[in-house]
Amino acid sequence: MKRRAFVLATGVTTLGTTLVRLALGQTAGPRRLGLLGIVGTPSVSAKTLQALRDGLRERGHIEGRDIVIEVRRPARAEEFPRLAAELAALKPSVIVAYGHAATYAALAADPEVPIVTMGGDFVAVGLAADLGRPGGRVTGVSILDSPLNGKRLELLAELVPKGSIVLNLGEPSARDGPMQLVEAAGRSLGLEMHAAYALTPTEIDVAFASARKLCVAGINVLTSPFLHANRARIIELAAGARLPVIYQWSQSAQDGGLMAYGPSRAPMDLQLAGFASRILNGAKPGDLPIEQPTRFELVINLKTASTLGITIPQSPLQRADEVIE
Repeated sequence: MKRRAFVLATGVTTLGTTLVRLALGQTAGPRRLGLLGIVGTPSVSAKTLQALRDGLRERGHIEGRDIVIEVRRPARAEEFPRLAAELAALKPSVIVAYGHAATYAALAADPEVPIVTMGGDFVAVGLAADLGRPGGRVTGVSILDSPLNGKRLELLAELVPKGSIVLNLGEPSARDGPMQLVEAAGRSLGLEMHAAYALTPTEIDVAFASARKLCVAGINVLTSPFLHANRARIIELAAGARLPVIYQWSQSAQDGGLMAYGPSRAPMDLQLAGFASRILNGAKPGDLPIEQPTRFELVINLKTASTLGITIPQSPLQRADEVIE
């Protein structure tokens, strides 16, 4: 009788544990988390991937034990559908996609998989019905692209004479909304605005050729996963043209760009990990409010300024979070 009672108790405990795991959306073995990277990036940043791992570990999801992270990164935008389909075939519990292009590809590849993304205006591009309650299969962190595009233009305006010609460089997807907003902001600053679009390295070269013909005084690089991934080429062209260029992520200034202003990346990667964890635990993305960055940083590279023959005014220097000398 004692043995029978022990077996019965063990069975009840096992059943209870199984039911709890099912209620949390867990399965017996490790589940897959897909990560769809950025065009032109040879690898997902080691810091980005480590931040995702750390954030998941803090929430009880251990890689190799509870989850397997499958990474796919395209060399060209045309590869997004194929790589998204590869991830979808692995039946992931959630896909973390970087940028709207990756998100659209993931949505098309699987009609059910939840998606966590870092991107611009979720509502304007149709990825969410409302920031507080997205309502669909997508949630994540908004990088506030339109407001910050304008803020970067304000910083650039402090380096060039009033009435100067400035080129705003963005992805083609910026034509309808972000470009119009940033151009309006530039005109209010007394600047003459021109636009260029790039989604290939060749188009970046064409944009700089256009900048030379227009005799621009500076370039504002709009929010763009592709342009950030190709920052080395932009920095090289800016040095050759001796033009002040402002970027989104601090890494661009640390890599030799003149100036960068935008969200601090590491906290945003941890935010994405938090979303992925909640979905792994059974939450629906449509019920998870879209978040905003928690920290912003201004980085100025004085070594690059000296090379370009540019004097940085005291005002931005005093506001800088990091000054590279």
